[in-house]
Amino acid sequence: MELTQTIDNPLIFLGKQELQLKIRENNELINVFRKNVNSIFKQIKERYVFLLTDTEGYLLEMVYEKGIYNNIDKTGFKRGTSFKEESCGTNAISLAMRLNQLVYLKPEQHYCNIFKEWYCIAIPLIVDDEIIGYLDLSTIKDSMVDEMMVVVELLAYKIVSDYVSMVGNKVNNSKVKLTEKQLEVLKLAMKGYKDIAIAEELGISINTINYHKRNIFRKLDVRSTREAIAKAILTGLIE
Repeated sequence: MELTQTIDNPLIFLGKQELQLKIRENNELINVFRKNVNSIFKQIKERYVFLLTDTEGYLLEMVYEKGIYNNIDKTGFKRGTSFKEESCGTNAISLAMRLNQLVYLKPEQHYCNIFKEWYCIAIPLIVDDEIIGYLDLSTIKDSMVDEMMVVVELLAYKIVSDYVSMVGNKVNNSKVKLTEKQLEVLKLAMKGYKDIAIAEELGISINTINYHKRNIFRKLDVRSTREAIAKAILTGLIE
């Protein structure tokens, strides 16, 4: 289906297997998001919808009052939904991905009918100059007060702080663990395979390879494939 202003549902969704992988890889971030959102959910009005996406704009988790927003599922918003522009047009998350900064959009500023009643604020979640995901706070039909931009910034800060603490404790208290697919990517890279060749060898997309490499770099606390290979060999992850 071609993207037009009249579409009422997103066009791109992750398959079951890819979604499970993303959920597993982002488990710490999802848990921190849930904890922080639930802690303030009842303190602010129940009309807000909280969304968390990964670095590619795929929805990882959503928190909202089901008694108020009982039709969200019917519009196609669920885990694995893509917020990229080619999936649902210009939106706050897609713009935050493009601009790497906080974005606020009113209903008339969205491209597609999906968001024709949505007020949205999206912000990147950044750790050591690297984006680990995106936080979005939205209302449907109800306008957003300016003060909520401060709330979003504070919530993003708390999520990032708790995430760094959680990941740091895991790294310090246990040996770094890579998934089977991450090890396969790293072993092929060690053999001199380029990203395109690795993707062909493993039968997955280049975007998925980039996704695996970002997580490898994060887990090993490195900034390049060469550093990742060296550290993996030194720590006994690969031989």
